[in-house]
Amino acid sequence: MIKKDLKEFSNNFTVFKDECPILTCSDGKDVNAMMVNWGGTGYLWNKNVCFVFVRKDRYTYQFSEKAKMFSLSFVNLTDDIIDVFGKQSGKDVDKFKISSLHKCYDVDNNVYSIAEANKVLKLVKLARIDLENSTYYNDNIIDFYKDRPYHVLYICEIKQYLVGEENE
Repeated sequence: MIKKDLKEFSNNFTVFKDECPILTCSDGKDVNAMMVNWGGTGYLWNKNVCFVFVRKDRYTYQFSEKAKMFSLSFVNLTDDIIDVFGKQSGKDVDKFKISSLHKCYDVDNNVYSIAEANKVLKLVKLARIDLENSTYYNDNIIDFYKDRPYHVLYICEIKQYLVGEENE
């Protein structure tokens, strides 16, 4: 993969919704990954940041809590990838063994990503915000969580942006 200037990153308003990146993280022993649909990029605390949301009942949540860094890998989505990384739990299956995707390890940054990704954001956690303890000004938001666990919001510094050679 090739390092790119972050200014070339895709449209912030559609990249998460349309491309559903795969969040990959490690607890120091095991690696787990899942598709994320909520997030974005911006500028905060004099840093280029990415924010992602992980629901507390997801198996990946325990990995995201322990990891200092994680990645977002943007891949060509297929029905199989959506089924494995969007619908199955790493508690029950090794997603990398049953899919066409492979994890790759960055020794310098101590972070995993997806080898087949078109683009990758490598992220360092800066803040964690528990949405359960937040103030909401719209009842529709509270209704969304009626019988479901709240998300945790991670605000991360973007340490590296990579694109596959065929996408440069």
